[in-house]
Amino acid sequence: MKFLDIVPSWLWALLLALALAVAGIERTQVLKAKADVSRAQKAVSDQKLDRQAENTRRALAALEDLQRVLAMQAAHAKAQQENVNAYEKKMAVLDGRRRAAAGDAERVRKQYAAFAARDREQAAGDPVACQRVADRSAVLAGMAARGRELLERGRLVVEGRDNEVQLLLGTVKNDRLLLGMPDDTPSPRPH
Repeated sequence: MKFLDIVPSWLWALLLALALAVAGIERTQVLKAKADVSRAQKAVSDQKLDRQAENTRRALAALEDLQRVLAMQAAHAKAQQENVNAYEKKMAVLDGRRRAAAGDAERVRKQYAAFAARDREQAAGDPVACQRVADRSAVLAGMAARGRELLERGRLVVEGRDNEVQLLLGTVKNDRLLLGMPDDTPSPRPH
């Protein structure tokens, strides 16, 4: 969700509050004009004017409060969008690293397979003993490549989870700022 998707509803609320404030001001002016027309109605009009002036002050205070809330909501939405963008950027980097690690693992697997094939060719003199060495080399090569692949996958999973935690911590911090709550979240560990 983009920041600009939220603005129209706020704009309507702001325009409604402004219209109420303007209507209150105009009504106050109309009542003042009527007060000059009749002395007998002056006492009643003064009370209406006072009430209308109080209503106008309340409407203006509500408008100021609405503007403050809208500004807080806009800052909140912007901060949330920044958190999501940072999360998506880090996840894209991790995905690129995952693909690179998969390529590296495949390359190592092929290197070990080539080594085992070369070992088998050179061991043609004593077929039984040399075949055992070659078989062990092939098994070890496969295990080493698989171990490296698992290690890289594990690292990427941990970094991905760290990135998700950072996103959630940023979201919680931002929500607390919006609600005016103190931020007591632990600071994230350095990378």
